[in-house]
Amino acid sequence: MLFKNYPQINYNFGNRSVTLVDIFKNISFTNTDNNLAFDEYMIQDGETAEDVSLKFYGTTSYAWLVLLVNNKIDIKKDWYISTEEYALYKENTLGGVAMYVPALPNIQQGDIIVKVLDNDGSFSTQIDNTVYRHIASFDPYLRKIRGISGAGEFVSGDLVLFARKNNDGSVTPIQFANQSQQGYITDFTNLYFIESYADSPVYFITGNDVILNPYIDIVNGGTAAISSNATYVDSTSPEQPNNFANTLLYNYTYNTGALPTNVSKVNIASEDYNKYIQKQKIKILKRELLTSVVSAIQTALNGDNVGKIFKVEL
Repeated sequence: MLFKNYPQINYNFGNRSVTLVDIFKNISFTNTDNNLAFDEYMIQDGETAEDVSLKFYGTTSYAWLVLLVNNKIDIKKDWYISTEEYALYKENTLGGVAMYVPALPNIQQGDIIVKVLDNDGSFSTQIDNTVYRHIASFDPYLRKIRGISGAGEFVSGDLVLFARKNNDGSVTPIQFANQSQQGYITDFTNLYFIESYADSPVYFITGNDVILNPYIDIVNGGTAAISSNATYVDSTSPEQPNNFANTLLYNYTYNTGALPTNVSKVNIASEDYNKYIQKQKIKILKRELLTSVVSAIQTALNGDNVGKIFKVEL
């Protein structure tokens, strides 16, 4: 929609010539806070850019201008969607459970997490294949697995392993470093805590909204540590061993969501909803400026300058 107003140029690839939109040209507005040139508008439920254009300009033809003023390039990601569409989006992207583990296995989307019934101290010897989830994602920073679909019920304290499907349909357990003994390899770990994925943290904050490193040392209040030499991998210093049992993240997961005084979490659902709501407010170029601004934009886009950003200041 937006780029249909941009000029086209020919690119040569070997013996082929391809006509493409000159996306290297761009228009930006430098002062959309100027209330003499722009009005604020809250997109109504289900309204499209064409609907907004029709409401303010009497035609759907300026939908591209509505998008351009608000720097909305990807209509699917940037435009405010209806509450019904957002509910469906949440179900598809925020559903499932968050499952926290102390280890850092090399797991990825499509792997499976399965309940372990018995082990020999190093490797699992018996599993319950009626209790499993498919892994949609793994956040190693928060040691958080998003589990979707599957069967059975996990509970905090379960032992779990991870498996990857082979091309022939079989599965192979994933081995990784034991979280409490460096140099040892295992295929199972503890499952500390389970909560809905939507309620799981994006980050932790203090009472004055300062974002906290989840690996900051805290007092455990007498809770037993998993091991005196338990380790985690710090993203800023991958080889540096640290005592995971003293961290804020350990406190949260091992104590089933409990946090120290003056510390709270910002969960995925609220963070995502805030981003969704922010998309609802847009700027509308005042109608009396429409003709002159559109003319200036068309002149800039159709000029000989290639790969240039033109700024419109009002």
